[in-house]
This record gives sequence, structure tokens and C-alpha cells, in this order.
Amino acid sequence: MNLKSIIKQIWDGDGKALDEEQSAGESRIGQLKKEFSQHPSKGLTPEKLHKIMEEAEQGNLLSQSELFEDMEEKDPQIGSDLAKRRQMAAELEWQIAAPENATPAEKKATEFCSEVLGGLDIEDLIIDMGAGIGHGFAMLEVPWDREGDKRAVKQPELRPHSWFRLHPDDQNKLMIRDESATGAEPWALGWVQHRHRARPGYIARTGLHRMLAWPYLFQNYALGDLAQLLEIYGLPARLGYYPRNASEKEKAALLRAVVSLGNSAAGIVPEGMKIDFLQASQGRADMYKVMLDWCEQAKAKVILGGTLTSGTGEGTNTNALGNVHERGLASLIGSDVRQYAATIRRDLLWPMAALNFGVEDLNRAPKFWLDTGEVEDYKVLAEALPTFVGMGMKIPQWWVHEKSGIPKATDEDDILVAGPTVSPSGENDFGALTRKRQAALAALRAKPIVDDATSDQLGILAGEDPTETWSNQIRTLAETADSLEDLRDKLVEMIPDLDATQLADLMAEAMSAAHLAGRYDIVEGL
Repeated sequence: MNLKSIIKQIWDGDGKALDEEQSAGESRIGQLKKEFSQHPSKGLTPEKLHKIMEEAEQGNLLSQSELFEDMEEKDPQIGSDLAKRRQMAAELEWQIAAPENATPAEKKATEFCSEVLGGLDIEDLIIDMGAGIGHGFAMLEVPWDREGDKRAVKQPELRPHSWFRLHPDDQNKLMIRDESATGAEPWALGWVQHRHRARPGYIARTGLHRMLAWPYLFQNYALGDLAQLLEIYGLPARLGYYPRNASEKEKAALLRAVVSLGNSAAGIVPEGMKIDFLQASQGRADMYKVMLDWCEQAKAKVILGGTLTSGTGEGTNTNALGNVHERGLASLIGSDVRQYAATIRRDLLWPMAALNFGVEDLNRAPKFWLDTGEVEDYKVLAEALPTFVGMGMKIPQWWVHEKSGIPKATDEDDILVAGPTVSPSGENDFGALTRKRQAALAALRAKPIVDDATSDQLGILAGEDPTETWSNQIRTLAETADSLEDLRDKLVEMIPDLDATQLADLMAEAMSAAHLAGRYDIVEGL
């Protein structure tokens, strides 16, 4: 169903998403709020994990979703690395812009959407959507509000992944669990349905937790074995001796004393019995540490694209390798934010633009993006572009704006203009040109290469500055003007009286100076 038909359905009175949340009330969907997790990570085995994943592939996401929640909660590295990846995206500056060649209605839609999103907590929104990195999807329920005659979204709320299942006939269609065989379809305009493609496949298999589940399981086994090793071989063995005629009661008392000595280092035994402490066995934990290190590095690679951005790399790694890992992480963050932006544009900005301003095409909806700061070096661009343009390349302005990260000015913006360049000595361009002109004159007069044409040019340059009359008149106006507005008005009145031939003389002088400067360089052997 396209947005146009959805809007028609809503205005015909059949839609409910604008008036209430789908999970509200005492419906079967509302009852999902009262469910508690079964924590399938308890007693997790390879057989159990394989069964959970098989059920998810068949559409039942309940156990897999609850397992993934346990993994983030119980494993410090999985939780912290995923939080780092989500937070890095959430901290970026966000922007909304109108589409190219926007109509008046599209411009108004952009202004309205920008105002609405400015009242939301975008950082929380991005972090909630980031839950889709591990699960493959994130479903946020959208409440709506009315602002005058306009409809506006309020802060979307993340719903537990365990609420959802896959449609039995379409493994890429999310449904809300209820008592039916297929589940309830999410209401139109009532949800932000973010599908995060951290890896290819359909929904049940696109989350990173599918790859993290096995290192998580193996690490739990290794930790359990290591704990058992430390418990057995970390303490000295205690051996109790009792007489041959000891009763069962006396034997039990001796056993309690031996056990108590292991925990509290204190105990009593009946007379005639004794306890010996044997040297602790020299068990080695190297094999368990190898397994633990492998699991830690595997999880870091899956989540952050490398080990050096997670603190699990070895101390011998070089700074260059660390930079490579940082670039890999930046690439992952760039992919994340592009997916977030596409979802926000489709499920938040487009509905508001369509409902309030009649923007029916998604491609004409306001654009949303998070600024990753990935721009080209200004100095490299400034040096390379004139060369390429001089070679005849036709470079569009939008490309330069995109590469430099400099926004394109609108009609209402004040635009920067180039002023006279000042040299380190304090001279402007005209002063530097005059100094070079005088040096060229002196050199050319002393050299035998001066021909008739050059002599004519020398005569021009030796003359009076053509702009001196203009400068004097403008200086007089500036001294007598009462205000900037008065100076502006007098300058406008003076323009018809200025001799345009003087400007032509100035341009001729500049061309002559450039020509003579070149000849001067030849004379000097530059």
C-alpha cells in the first residue's frame, strides 16, 4: 500500500495511528507489555543455541530476541562495543534540507519537519534505532500530536524485539505477535520500521548477534572451565585422618572441619584426628586464556571492524595499523548513519510532508542526514580545482559543495566576498603590483632589450596613477559624510561624473605591468 492510499484511508476515517498507539489498551498486543523474558542464555549449550536460531529462521523470533538481549546485558564487551558504535552515530550533527528545485509546498514541508524534529531528542532516537545493529531490526512506535491544523510526530518509543515475529509467507515482513497464526500487521504511520542491514540476508539473519552468539557461548564455556581450574588448583588440598574405630558422627564432624578450612581457614576436629595440607597442584590457565582472547578479538572484529578500536589488540600493534582500524570503524559508522537517515526520511518526514503539505513522492520529501564530517582537504581542493578547470574539465558546483562540506547559499544568506589580499609587509595587491612595476622599470631601462613597444609601455607606466583622481574624490566624500548611508548616497550621485576612460587606463596599466614583469623575470634568468 503506497502512502497516497494510506493518507486517503486515514482521512476517510478508517485509520487509527493518528489518534492512538497500537499497543495501547487491553488488546492482545497490549498484553505484550506484561510479558517477562525467559532468559534463554541460562544453561545455553550448542544444541540449544542451534535450536533457537532455527526457530528464528522459521519466523519465531521470541527466543532469539531474548537471547540477544541477554548477550548485550551479560557480556561487557558486546554491550560496550555496540554502545560505542551507536553513540558515535548519535553524537553527529543532524540536518534537514529541501529536495532539489523544491516547490513552495516542499519548502514549507521542510521548515515544518525541521521545527518538529528540533523538538525531539534525536540522540535518543538514533540510539534506539541502533538496536537494529545486533537484532537486524528496530521497531519504534510513533505517537502523533496536532499542532493547529497540522499533524506532527512525537518522540518515537522503542518496543522490545520479542514483541515481533515474521510473517509465515514472507520472511522479510515483520508482524506483531498476537493469538493469530500470522500476527497483527503494524498500523500504517504508527511505526518507525528500521531494518538494519549489518550483513546480507532476510530479517532473522541480518543482525550482528547471529555472528556474536557463538563467541559468546564459547567464552562462557572457557570462563567456567577457568573458574573451576582456579577453584581446584588455586587452593591447597586438605586431607583429614580419623581413628579406625571412629563413628559415623565423628567422621562427619571431621569432614565438616576439612570443608570449613577451605572456606574460612578455621575449624575444629575431635581429639585423635588430624588434618594435613598438601601442596596445591600446578594447573595452567594458558589454554583457557587463548580461547578467551580469541573470543574477545572475534567480537571486536564483528562489531567495530577491528581489534585496536576496542582495546583488545596486542601492545605490539603500530600506529599505522591503528589508523587503518579507525578508518574501518568510520566506514561502518558511515553505513549506519545512511541507513538511519533513510528510515527517518521514509517513516517520519515523508508522512508529515504528505499529510500536511500533499507531498506524495518519497523522493520529494525533506532530506535528513547526519554529518559525518567526511570532506576533502580544503587546501588540496583549492590547489587542484583551478588546474582541472584550466584543462577544460566541467566540474559541477554541487560536487564542490559536497566534497568541501560547505553548504550552498540561499537567496536570504549573506555571502562572503573576496577582499584585497594583504602581503606580510602590510601591502595590498595594488601596492605589491606598484613595487614590482617600479623594479621592472628600473631593470628594463638598464637592459638593451627595450624596444619601441616597451618604451611606449614605460611611458604609460611612468605617468600619473589613473585612479588618483577617483581616490581623492572618494576620500573627500568620506571625510564630509555624516553617516555610512550618507556616504552611500553621495557615491551613487558621483558615478555619472566619473571618467570611464580612467578605468580603461588602469586596466591597460595592469596588463602592461604583467607583461613587463614577465620580461623582467627573463632578464634575471628566473
